[in-house]
Amino acid sequence: MPVYLLLYIGLFWVPIGILSLWMWGTLDPSARRAFWWAIFIMAGLTTVMEYVFMAFHIWSFSQKIDPLLGLWIAGVPIEEFVFWFGAPPLFLLIYLAMDRLFPCAENGHAYSRRTDY
Repeated sequence: MPVYLLLYIGLFWVPIGILSLWMWGTLDPSARRAFWWAIFIMAGLTTVMEYVFMAFHIWSFSQKIDPLLGLWIAGVPIEEFVFWFGAPPLFLLIYLAMDRLFPCAENGHAYSRRTDY
């Protein structure tokens, strides 16, 4: 049983689906565009990082320790891509959700900078 794959689908992709359904309709077009640009950049960086870490033997994968699905992309199990491509959208959606749930009084965004110190 591919526990690693199921764990990261449950930890990342299920919450992404829930947050996406809740948040996507509230975002204006510029926020949606910024979201996709951030995901594109992070996906590229994490893919490069994955292969660098593998090249320098920072980590490796073993069927003895954790059974994998068996699908590999250029020497990396598909489970790693489920993790690496799941984390950035989840954290961006959490940020957007927190921004919507707890806005600042000044301009309605949690990331605004206070100037009244």
